[in-house]
Amino acid sequence: MKKVVVEFSANSIAGREFLTGIFRYVNSDRDWNIQLLQGVDDITPEFIAKAIKTGVDGIITGFSEATPGYRALINSGIPLALNNFPPELMPEESEHIALLHNDDIAIGALAAQHFLEKGHFRSYAFVASADAHNWWTTFRQYGFRKKLAKHGIIPRTFRQKIDELPRWLKSLPKPTAIMTSSDQAGAQVLYACREARIKVPSQASVIGVDNDELICNKIRPTLSSIHPDHIKLAISAAQELDCIMHCKDRKSQTLYVPPLGIVERDSTHSVPPTGFLIQEGLAFIKEYATSGITVEDVAKHLHVSPSLLRLRFRTINGRSVKGEILSARMSAAETMLRTTSYSIEQIAHCVGFTSANWFTHAFSAKHGVSPSQWRKFP
Repeated sequence: MKKVVVEFSANSIAGREFLTGIFRYVNSDRDWNIQLLQGVDDITPEFIAKAIKTGVDGIITGFSEATPGYRALINSGIPLALNNFPPELMPEESEHIALLHNDDIAIGALAAQHFLEKGHFRSYAFVASADAHNWWTTFRQYGFRKKLAKHGIIPRTFRQKIDELPRWLKSLPKPTAIMTSSDQAGAQVLYACREARIKVPSQASVIGVDNDELICNKIRPTLSSIHPDHIKLAISAAQELDCIMHCKDRKSQTLYVPPLGIVERDSTHSVPPTGFLIQEGLAFIKEYATSGITVEDVAKHLHVSPSLLRLRFRTINGRSVKGEILSARMSAAETMLRTTSYSIEQIAHCVGFTSANWFTHAFSAKHGVSPSQWRKFP
């Protein structure tokens, strides 16, 4: 029977789900006798000395700062599964220490992807909780920004005092997409939106992290949230610790557990009006079609994926995005054929075609005659 100490926080949904994962593992015929500690403050140098004396076989915990207890634990030689700790506490590689994290960068990227798939937003933003200096906030924000950057989007970040949040939210171009570092921060944003008379989700879509149902389901509107896989994190920590305690071979690399997914509720459930997306897309095509733009260029301008843009145009407009671009070029070409003496090659270049042959083929397919023949008609 292995004596294992498990430290967790019963004050958070993350801690309670983590403990659920530990029980699930232990109850699957494991030879563990566990001792529960509710907080890292109980892990002191004296506790570690007693653990060594009484033959504790392993410890599962997480630290946020280098306390005397943390240093005593790292140097104790007791098999350890260390989860969700800040980068500055990264211990030297050791055969008796397993390192695990929720993948907070993936959490931020998932929120960004969710908003990108929703449709058109004029702005994107990240709002941290009151304790904005924790390391997981930094990584979630990084994942959010990195994903949006691939689409040419730079999100805004709230860094002021919480009582300035309503005014700051008012300043964001609407509709806006807001990721918060936690469900608590998400609740603060929803209350601030109410104070600022900002409609959710039509003017502001909001998503939190942790899927704390006590918060997400009770606040109005209900809060969409990313659900980290705390249970899998706990099971993985227990598995790694078991390998160490039984001297089994294991990889020494840090394990990152991806999120379960998004639980969507009222705060993101609606999407911006499709008609607005079509209107903005058509206006952009009208202005830039002769510049050689592509479907991807239109999607990037509207901050949506090309696949979503194609779907919306086919469903609502009855024509493809590519067809709209081609139609705008043809209209410009017809005007130039009537009003200028430019050559066919010059007109093709002016209206966005890469070659005169391509222009002639497309023009003939539409009109049944070549550009030169069409020009002769009265």
